[in-house]
Amino acid sequence: MKLPHDKFCVLPWVSLEASPIGTVRPCCLAKDELTDNFDNKFDLNNAKLDDITSGVDMTNLRRYFLDGEQPSACQRCWAEEDAGRTSKRMHTLDRLKDILKHETTWTEEPKQLYFLDLKLGNICNLKCRICGSWSSSTYAGEELKALPKEERKTSFHREMVQKGAWPRKSNTFWDELKEHVGTIRYLEFTGGEPFMITEHFEFLNTLIDMGVAHNIEIHYNTNGTIYPNEAENIWFHFKHVEIAFSIDATKERFEYQRTEAKWSEVEANIAKFKTLREQFTNISLQVCSTINIFNVMYLDEVAEWIDKQGFDFVYWNMLHDAPVHSIISLPKEAKKIVYNKLVNSNSNHVEEFKRTAEFMMQREGVSQYDLLLDIKRIDQRRGHSLLNHHVELAKAIGYE
Repeated sequence: MKLPHDKFCVLPWVSLEASPIGTVRPCCLAKDELTDNFDNKFDLNNAKLDDITSGVDMTNLRRYFLDGEQPSACQRCWAEEDAGRTSKRMHTLDRLKDILKHETTWTEEPKQLYFLDLKLGNICNLKCRICGSWSSSTYAGEELKALPKEERKTSFHREMVQKGAWPRKSNTFWDELKEHVGTIRYLEFTGGEPFMITEHFEFLNTLIDMGVAHNIEIHYNTNGTIYPNEAENIWFHFKHVEIAFSIDATKERFEYQRTEAKWSEVEANIAKFKTLREQFTNISLQVCSTINIFNVMYLDEVAEWIDKQGFDFVYWNMLHDAPVHSIISLPKEAKKIVYNKLVNSNSNHVEEFKRTAEFMMQREGVSQYDLLLDIKRIDQRRGHSLLNHHVELAKAIGYE
């Protein structure tokens, strides 16, 4: 694959991301949702995929990259690269290198739609600390209950519950996908919790029936609380299936951060997936650990558990949204403690931790007051206390 320059990103040419509420972005880290020529956000309930890829926003993005610019919409990747981390842009170049190996010419026109990142609604059984109504129906339900009755009908959280059901309402979207199955080579399913979104299994069966499944690789991000028995008879038809578990902490800290999850059940499910990997050569397992304010002091412990699991790949994901949960929002004194922990770690992952430390120090996020207000608000609602499981963090940020 020949690229115009070393800051080039292929995603605006070959990919789209469907958000949990049916809007569209070039990828999951892009700053803004894509709009049409009238500045209206594209809606996958009715929008045509070809119209989106050839729209003004995607065309402009491709032009920026062809001109050697670093688009502001992609600032999250640039921030990670400035800290020495491997960004989404770089990971994608590696992941798609075989699919795009014969591509040598890049113009303002889109190429075939090879890669789809599908967040098929916000159905989820957890209400994780670093999540929100946008990605979790359970989180949205909790937020709604906390509101006065007169405010619920017009609230953002109710809107997210309604819009998060879009894959079950839109025949247009599924018909559109069928038109592109000849070129699709890589599907990513996140969520919500993808194993709760049964429509995607129906789509996979359609791909099998159409005789194209063997061309397609699948990637999942799952919270690990569900083992989808029905998938065993589906996945072996595909070229490759990678299952990534979102594990940011272990034991009590895991259950605090991913409320409603049980650590023992997640470990039991991971064991089942390991057995499945032994049976099918096209299955691989990954851990995706999202670095955020709640776990950055305890990454050594997470890494120690990860190293014992025999995962095929380890991905240290950096949380950007919401900023209140990003490590850039730690108070200065807390950052000093975290920085020393990370750069002096004895972990096998110390080089990644050093880059994490550099990212943390790039800039400041929300105020200490807002950080504490957010944590205490959720703690009070759920009957939790940061002090029960995160004593060192609680002291460092002034949580009492």
